Amino acid sequence: MQVLVVGGGDGGVLREIAKHDSVESIDICEIDQLVIDVCKDFFPRLYVGYKDPRVRLHVGDAVEFLRNSPEGKYDAIIVDSSDPIGPAQELVEKPFFQAIARALKPGGVLSNLAESMWLHTHLIQDMLSICREVFKGGVHYAWASVPTYPRCSTSLHHLF
Repeated sequence: MQVLVVGGGDGGVLREIAKHDSVESIDICEIDQLVIDVCKDFFPRLYVGYKDPRVRLHVGDAVEFLRNSPEGKYDAIIVDSSDPIGPAQELVEKPFFQAIARALKPGGVLSNLAESMWLHTHLIQDMLSICREVFKGGVHYAWASVPTYPRCSTSLHHLF
């Protein structure tokens, strides 16, 4: 199994993927080297995934990385990106999902971080609409509530 992680610089998703022997290779594309460095120094239990020999780190823009990826390379793509505002806005737009669809093998799976269903319903509806158009097959939506998220990085007052 070939897996791509988009974002996920903290290493948490990477650590969990690396637990599975069926995974042959893991590419991770993180735009911010500083995120990786800080996690290495301060969150070693998350960073441990980077030490797996199956991991190939690519520091740079995920949209560009996907455009340059071979067609049908990945069995699974997991998007663990920043909030979809500012530069990350393109990670919730149609060209990004088209690039993902091209990079996935037939029958491949996408798991995408999609904000809070309670606070960002419009964003989720837009993403689902785009995915239904781009992927043409079954698009399933599932959610979990994470108390320290959504957008806590830009609006901590939601937590208190």
